[in-house]
Amino acid sequence: MKLLPDWRTVIGRAWSLRLIEIAAAADIILNVVPFVSDWLPWWITIALLSAAWGARILSQPEKEPANADQ
Repeated sequence: MKLLPDWRTVIGRAWSLRLIEIAAAADIILNVVPFVSDWLPWWITIALLSAAWGARILSQPEKEPANADQ
């Protein structure tokens, strides 16, 4: 397994990954800390995961198609 040559740029622009991490943290908080569910809506995880899906679709860089011979 090899890292991409511009992996630092990819991590810096990976909004889908950030949104997934925030959704996981929100889900853990909602399930572990009962009083938080009074002010944090139950659907926040679904909204964050939907936003991550949208970020993944919208911020795809234009790259050349992969060559099967390489």
